Amino acid sequence: MKRNRNILYTIGCFVCMCLVFISCKKFEADVAPMTPIDIVGVPDTYASVEENTDLKIPIKFTTPNDSGIQRATYTVVNKRASELKLVFSPPIDIPFNGKSVDATITVPVRRGLSAVVITIYDKAGKLSSRSIDIKSVTLSGENVKSLTNIVMSTDPADDQCFFSLYDPNPVFGQATALTKQDRVDFVMLNNGGAKPISPHAYAASTSFYDASKDYLAGFTTLSYGYLSSPKDYITNADFDAIKTQSDLEEFMDKKVIGPAPEGANYNLVNADRRVGSGFGVNDVDKGFIIGWGYHTGPTETPTIVLNEAFALVMVRSVTQKPNGHYIVTMDVKAPPVDERASYSGSLIAPYDPYPL
Repeated sequence: MKRNRNILYTIGCFVCMCLVFISCKKFEADVAPMTPIDIVGVPDTYASVEENTDLKIPIKFTTPNDSGIQRATYTVVNKRASELKLVFSPPIDIPFNGKSVDATITVPVRRGLSAVVITIYDKAGKLSSRSIDIKSVTLSGENVKSLTNIVMSTDPADDQCFFSLYDPNPVFGQATALTKQDRVDFVMLNNGGAKPISPHAYAASTSFYDASKDYLAGFTTLSYGYLSSPKDYITNADFDAIKTQSDLEEFMDKKVIGPAPEGANYNLVNADRRVGSGFGVNDVDKGFIIGWGYHTGPTETPTIVLNEAFALVMVRSVTQKPNGHYIVTMDVKAPPVDERASYSGSLIAPYDPYPL
C-alpha cells in the first residue's frame, strides 16, 4: 500500500499540472474524505498479469456534489524505461453522465505496466482517486509477426502509400485508407527521399503539412505512431536473430533503452518523434523503429507521451521512378498482437489552421 500511496502522490502532482483549466484553489486538501471509487471485481493490487492481455476495470462512482462531475480520467503508469523512473500516459477520458460514472475501461497489458490510476473531479474541485497496482507482468514468448518484401511507393498513383502492419493487406492507397483511417501506422511521403510520417504529425511544421496534405486529403481521423530515424545499431544480424516477442523486447531494452556500452541509452518509452528520415536510393539494410502508445493532441501542452509497443523495420532497397517518386522494399518484425487496435484511442481530428 505504501507503493500505492507514492503512485497516487505522484499522479496527483501530475494531474495538477495537466488540468490547468481548474483553478489552483481547487487543489487544496479536502476536509471531508474523498468519495470512494468502486472498481467492481478488481483488486487494488495484482501480483502478476499476462502480457498481451487486456486489463478490464469496471468503474462505478457517484459524486455527492449536486453540480456533477467535471472530469473523469485514468492514467497508465509504465516503468519499462527504468525501475526508478515512472512514465505516465496522458489522462484518458472516462465517460460519465451528470453525477455518475458507470463504465469499463480497457488497458493493454504490456511490458513495464506498473499501475492504472483513476482520477475524478467534481465541479466543486473535489478529487477522488484510486490506484490499481501491478507488481509484475508475465512476459510473452510468442513468435513475432514477420512481414517480408513489403513494397511501398511515395507515388499516390501506385496505391501503395499507406501502411497498416496488422491488416491482412498492409499496404494500400488513399481510397482504401479513407475507409480505415484509424488503422494507418504511417504514410510514405516524397519529402527529401521516401519519408515515413505518422498521420498524427501532418502539421508538425509547414513543410510536413505541405508534403502530406495531398496524401491525407479528406481524412477526419489521424492515428498516432512513433517513428525513429534509421539506427546504426539495428543490424542485419540482430534483426535476423529475433524470433519471439521476448527476443524483440530484449533487443529494445538492451540495445536501445539500455545504457552504454551495450545500449544507446535512448528513452524510447517517452520519446516524442512522429516523423522518420528520408530514405534515398543508396539506403540499403537501414533499420528504424515504429511504435504504438499514448500521445496528447498536438495542440495540447504539456506534451505527454507513453510508447508501450515497438516493431523493427528494415529497409532493403530504395529505387527512384522517372517521375521522382520512390519505391521502398521493407521487412518488419513486430509483436504478435494487433497493437494498432490496442492503442486506437490515441486519435485526433485535423485541426486549425491546417485543413484537410
